[in-house]
Amino acid sequence: MVCACQLGIYSLAFANPGEGAQIQKNVATPTGPVKPSLAFHYAYQDYLKGHYDLALSAFQKFIEDFPESSLAPKAYYYQAECYEEQGNLKEATQALIILRDKYKTSRQIPAALFKLGKIMEKIDQPQKARAYWSILLKNHRGSPEAKLAARRLDRMSN
Repeated sequence: MVCACQLGIYSLAFANPGEGAQIQKNVATPTGPVKPSLAFHYAYQDYLKGHYDLALSAFQKFIEDFPESSLAPKAYYYQAECYEEQGNLKEATQALIILRDKYKTSRQIPAALFKLGKIMEKIDQPQKARAYWSILLKNHRGSPEAKLAARRLDRMSN
């Protein structure tokens, strides 16, 4: 199992369970500050590997360190994904609402609105799901997420 730490500089590698941890360098120690793209990359790698606690911490650190980065909306989105994977739909919803409210022009907004609708559907709030998907259709008509939302709305109507 390999998991990146919050700074994305070292990873913890476990060759075999019970043999103890061995620290290995994944990248050279930076001589200056960590770049946003590198910090996001390591957080995202944790997410892809299913290390949701680590990914959540890393995405939170990323948001604190780089709130103006073009990757910040994605960090909120993947925080929501991690929370959803852990069954914490309230926190997932909060992360998506922050993304929606704070980064109104982000390309991540259609995905956030679609995901908000899906979460509302999961928690048996169909009216809220419809509302999010309607906003998505109105404001982001040509997006792939709008097409998915239209299908979901059609299915709800039948």
